Amino acid sequence: MDYALSDLLMFTPEVYLRLFVRANQSLGLWLAAVVAAIGAVALLLRRARPAARQGALMLVAAGWGLTAAHFLAQLYAPINWPVTGFVWAFALEGVLLGAVALRRPPAPVRTSLLVVALVALSILASLTALAAGTATAVALPGITPDMTAVGTVALLALLPRVWRWPLLVVPVLWCLFSALTHQALALWLPMAVPGVGLVLGAIVACWPSRSAARAKRQAPGRSA
Repeated sequence: MDYALSDLLMFTPEVYLRLFVRANQSLGLWLAAVVAAIGAVALLLRRARPAARQGALMLVAAGWGLTAAHFLAQLYAPINWPVTGFVWAFALEGVLLGAVALRRPPAPVRTSLLVVALVALSILASLTALAAGTATAVALPGITPDMTAVGTVALLALLPRVWRWPLLVVPVLWCLFSALTHQALALWLPMAVPGVGLVLGAIVACWPSRSAARAKRQAPGRSA
């Protein structure tokens, strides 16, 4: 007897999309605080002061903790048992991001790049809402796992490779798991979010750190 991947899931696409509505509604006024935190991350990454950029990474770390405790543990794990392991993985990722923030701030980002990143994240966040047919199903970073993973992967490009590679493991594994889940549910539109995360993860893993790129540019001048 042949089994499809969808046969392993004990929930329907409608039940899955409803999780996003429930996640947003159950936060109440705290949802506005999450949106403000997302804006604060963007503003802090522009600052030249290392402490400001460390604060941005700490907010991202808090987002992983909130996603683990709220969306994964309370809403998703009860209907999809493998997610239970990711609850702990997300919590660990949050701890690691917080530890790295205390050691090494991310590099500053130009305003133009931040605008492009925010627009791209906004488009990705809307895909779940489009699939569900309601704006209340919008997927926000710091609340929902796919957007939290994708946003973090993009942010990791601002860190040296020695910190970047270990921090990529959990986001990439989650994006792979989520992409397979979306495929099984035939949710092709929101499947683009973990798909982007996987592609972005491969790029960020190979992307040279700013210090290495700067040293490479200065090497010909020193040899001359």
